[in-house]
Amino acid sequence: MKVKATVSFSGTVTMAKGDAKDIKEGPVLNDLLKAGYVEKIEDNTDKKSAAKTKGGDSGEAK
Repeated sequence: MKVKATVSFSGTVTMAKGDAKDIKEGPVLNDLLKAGYVEKIEDNTDKKSAAKTKGGDSGEAK
């Protein structure tokens, strides 16, 4: 899951405040979310790719 650090921390996972990272779902991620150390963010790269492949706006004039 793509997450963003709300504070700096170190341990099994180390992040500085504002860093974004993919963390495998499991107990570590659950603990970080519950403690408020990270927050879920959307991965926009997948949505942009999907829009292009589904005939989304390519930015070209029609």
